Amino acid sequence: MSNNIKIIKELKKEGHSICVFELTCADGTSATISNYGCTIMKLLVNDKNGKLRDIVLGFDTIEEYFGKYYQKNYPYFGTVIGRYANRIKGGLFKLDNTTVHPTKNKGNNTLHGGAAGFDKKVWDVIELNDTQHPSITMQYISPDGEEGFPGSVTTRFTFSLLPASFQYRIEADSNKATAVNLTYHPYFNLDKNHASVGQQKAKIYASHWLEQDEEFCVTGKLIPVDRSHYDFRDWQPVVQQWNTEEGYDQTFVASKNNDSLSIVAEALSSDETLHMQILSTQPVVHFYTGKWIPAVIGKNKETYGPFSGYCFETHSHPNAVNIPDFPDSILRPGEVCKQTTIYKFK
Repeated sequence: MSNNIKIIKELKKEGHSICVFELTCADGTSATISNYGCTIMKLLVNDKNGKLRDIVLGFDTIEEYFGKYYQKNYPYFGTVIGRYANRIKGGLFKLDNTTVHPTKNKGNNTLHGGAAGFDKKVWDVIELNDTQHPSITMQYISPDGEEGFPGSVTTRFTFSLLPASFQYRIEADSNKATAVNLTYHPYFNLDKNHASVGQQKAKIYASHWLEQDEEFCVTGKLIPVDRSHYDFRDWQPVVQQWNTEEGYDQTFVASKNNDSLSIVAEALSSDETLHMQILSTQPVVHFYTGKWIPAVIGKNKETYGPFSGYCFETHSHPNAVNIPDFPDSILRPGEVCKQTTIYKFK
């Protein structure tokens, strides 16, 4: 290996080899990522003054991700999400002539793939691309019936680092018809210290958001953002004054007509020295401002809690398996589910 990819930690857990990799670019941009849940533990990018800044929430060591308190109050810090992002209403859906019952792990619903989704799996590292633009590809084969989902699903996650940007690509295929909706779950905080994100700003390229019921399950109704608190078409505070106790946990429909790679959201640090753009092939972006982040000690002994970070989760329409008018999220044999999301910084 050259200096662009290093293994900085390796441990054995329940017969699996868990590794922590550090990827680095010439401009100083670097990322620390583990094959446990494809978890991004650190992301260093340059601000406008040329100073490196770690902009994702997480822990200093991989061992801390297995802590009992963290696991009990689990916020999915920096993990891949699968088989199915967001909530499946009632923990069931119809697939052809069969009713499927995925594991209910959030009240009466299925959240982020069930009790032990892709975020809690040790992925196989199948390729290391140790170049000036380093990348790592990991693979997980989810067996037929895991968390109640049919079909053996093979998923490949490729994380690539470039100067002032990183991207991920996901591909998945299955030997049986099954529901698949994948995403990535980094918590961002663009400020120098990771206190409340309330003074940071966001922009979301969406004219509609998806209505949710009292359990945060998408109903199928699209609501215009115009003249509402959900209008992020121009810069708005991440946590607006009207909603400081609740924040945001809503899905926005990206203003694009196809699966081309397009800008879907932006974020700006409170001092305006760091600007992030999110481009994606995916049709929606779920904006979550971290109301339920537990009180934990994170990196550099910082205390995290509600509104310490926010997520832009790009994926397919939530609960689409129960809403016929939504784009199909059933993956069938012979098909390959593909998606790309890029984060750029300036």
